Amino acid sequence: MMLEPLVSIVMPVYNVHDFLDTSLRCAVEQTYGNVEIVVVDDGSTDDSLDIATGWAKRDSRIRIVRQDNGGVAAARNTGLYSATGDYIYFFDPDDTMELDLIERCMEAMSNFDADVVMFKFDTINVTGASIKSSYAHNEYDGIQVLSPTDALRQQLHSDIAGYLWTFVAKASIYREQNLTFPVGRKIEDLARICNILGESQKVVRLPQTLYHYRLRSGSLMGQIAPSLISDWSKAVEDREDYILTRYPSLKRYMIMQSMAFFSNLDYESMRQSLIFGLKLDPASVERRANQRLEKKNNEQKKALAKASSRKAREPRYYGSKKRRAQKAETYASRRFSQPRRAIKKFTHKLRSST
Repeated sequence: MMLEPLVSIVMPVYNVHDFLDTSLRCAVEQTYGNVEIVVVDDGSTDDSLDIATGWAKRDSRIRIVRQDNGGVAAARNTGLYSATGDYIYFFDPDDTMELDLIERCMEAMSNFDADVVMFKFDTINVTGASIKSSYAHNEYDGIQVLSPTDALRQQLHSDIAGYLWTFVAKASIYREQNLTFPVGRKIEDLARICNILGESQKVVRLPQTLYHYRLRSGSLMGQIAPSLISDWSKAVEDREDYILTRYPSLKRYMIMQSMAFFSNLDYESMRQSLIFGLKLDPASVERRANQRLEKKNNEQKKALAKASSRKAREPRYYGSKKRRAQKAETYASRRFSQPRRAIKKFTHKLRSST
């Protein structure tokens, strides 16, 4: 029996003790068995390391790498360097995933001879309850099989999200480029996603929702700061530098997307970041939005009902216009009454003759 390829699940961990047990359970209980789980403890000051150590004692597939706090990009670089698998999957430890995520992706890898397999995601809150969201990344039906050029076009148009946890990829794509993530930045995944898509041979997108992105005020994307905008701008520059170097044929398309900047923004990510950055209750925000929408719809219904019940007002004329209108009305009545009078006269004549 041929051994299944090894998949490295890389988890950068920093002070996520409230969620780490759940996420590690998701990784350990994957229906695809041949995985290694590389937990990079990025200098946690809570009991995250103790939780990971407890799991490692029960499951030999878990390896823990410790380092001083350097940020999520540094932790991902360490995990990527430590991973020995044939495929890489980055899994954020405050999120959850379906237990067949790896299995479905590896089946697609085999069936389509793909290098990258992507999937849909939804959003949950701190308790795990579903949160309504509308990401452009999820707006497709059926399986998509893309060339790297097509995948890059979709990413530039924001139809493919810039999150590393939305796909599994061959490890060789990372290793052959000696790929690293920019340390010190918060939006490090967007800066490198085009490098991964562009160096693949085939990208497959599955229509199943396999990942559950947890939105919370303590997450990096929930922290509103000028540095976040700066990091986003640098990520876009890195993406453009890569495309100009490796895919110069897409230069015109990339410029067009840059000109259509506002239409291509990921407004859902910005909206969610604003909600959680300000520590607003997302359920309350959604409830108020629905109430406003319902109120607007009711007002429109009332206006339509009032308009339909209102009797049409007859036009009013004065002076010469009134006289002309009266003449026209008299002429019309005579014109239409003449045939009726003729019929009546003819009928009377017939009766008289019988």
